[in-house]
Amino acid sequence: MILTVATFDESGPELDEGIRHVREEVIPALEGADGLLSGHWVVDRDSGRRLSVMVWRDADAVAAAMPEAIARIAAARKAAGRGQQAAPTSTARYEVVANLP
Repeated sequence: MILTVATFDESGPELDEGIRHVREEVIPALEGADGLLSGHWVVDRDSGRRLSVMVWRDADAVAAAMPEAIARIAAARKAAGRGQQAAPTSTARYEVVANLP
């Protein structure tokens, strides 16, 4: 299994927009993605940091699913008259070596 983490450092309205973006655009774009085992989007409002944490079956699943999800997000934003969402501050990918169900 592969775990991906994207970190976003935002404040005020940017943080609220990031949360809206996840709920209204990201989650619908990823629902049913083959190989996505779980997704967690968390926020620390005091520090202005959001994390996107996804667990995937394997690296091939990430590579296969993400281009379509990104295209779906871009289409939803364009249809709503929104520009491109801010890029993450950092991203990381980890191999999962143990987990609890």
